[in-house]
Amino acid sequence: MAGKTMRYIAFAALLLVLGVALTGCGPKPPCEGADVTSVRSAQDECAAAGDELDEARDTRAGLEAEVASTKAEIAGLEGQPSDLARRLHELEKGSGR
Repeated sequence: MAGKTMRYIAFAALLLVLGVALTGCGPKPPCEGADVTSVRSAQDECAAAGDELDEARDTRAGLEAEVASTKAEIAGLEGQPSDLARRLHELEKGSGR
């Protein structure tokens, strides 16, 4: 009888070990997807900010070139008022005024 009881205990232990092995330690913990999403959104924001910065730099370079050309045009026109005034004076003199 002692042998039969040992067999039942060994069989029960075997079933217990097999049951634990088949079911595992429990359910898997939920995946922390929010962390991956927040990192990706931060990377997207950084890339968008970089693109915006590049666009602003290009715009600034264009505006600086436009300002330089306008200043050059103004410098070229600065000597003209005296020439125009002299010409006007000659025209007034010629018309008898």
